[in-house]
Amino acid sequence: MKSNFFSAVAIFFSIIGSFSVERYLQKMKINEDNLVLSKNVLYELEQNYFSLLTTRAELKSVVDVTDSILVNWNRIDSKKVKQYYFQNQYALRDDLKTILASRPYFNSKKMYFNSLINSGLILKIENEELRNDLEEIYDVLTFKYEYGSGNSEKIRRWFDSKMVKSKTMNQEMIFNNKFDFELFKFLSDRRRTEVGRLYGIESTAKKLKKVIEKVKREGLF
Repeated sequence: MKSNFFSAVAIFFSIIGSFSVERYLQKMKINEDNLVLSKNVLYELEQNYFSLLTTRAELKSVVDVTDSILVNWNRIDSKKVKQYYFQNQYALRDDLKTILASRPYFNSKKMYFNSLINSGLILKIENEELRNDLEEIYDVLTFKYEYGSGNSEKIRRWFDSKMVKSKTMNQEMIFNNKFDFELFKFLSDRRRTEVGRLYGIESTAKKLKKVIEKVKREGLF
């Protein structure tokens, strides 16, 4: 009888021990998975930060060139536009339509960020301020500061319309002979939009830098 009792007790503790080991292994795996995700999210945050800095520099150039054109509107010509542009290049081409309509794009990386959000693991982040900052940054990365592209399209259409009417592909001639208040307004709208994007990107870059430093120091979970 005692033998059966001790055998039952041994089996019981063996089962308890087995569950404990399994829970321990599961916890270890979760911790390892979270550590990998944390490193990958940190990598994406850093890549997005450097991408924002690049976009910010290009946007500053767009604003500087547009300002120079608008300030000197009454005596501007295509040669001066290109001079301004070559001092502040922000595109791969140098035709007038590209110079006046091109806008830098921010290419965000958020594959691991998506995993953090969609899996609900972001709720496991105990630091409430960090969690809120990450959610705000995610919204920004998803939106990507793409507003204002319609204005660039208006400038392209302005050139295309003038070129068709004049039956020429010479954009310099079109600008020199045909620039008018409509184009001036489009460029003014463009400047206002790009300044807004610039402000938003600078704000996000500052927050990203702060979050990156916090994640490096404390981790995510």
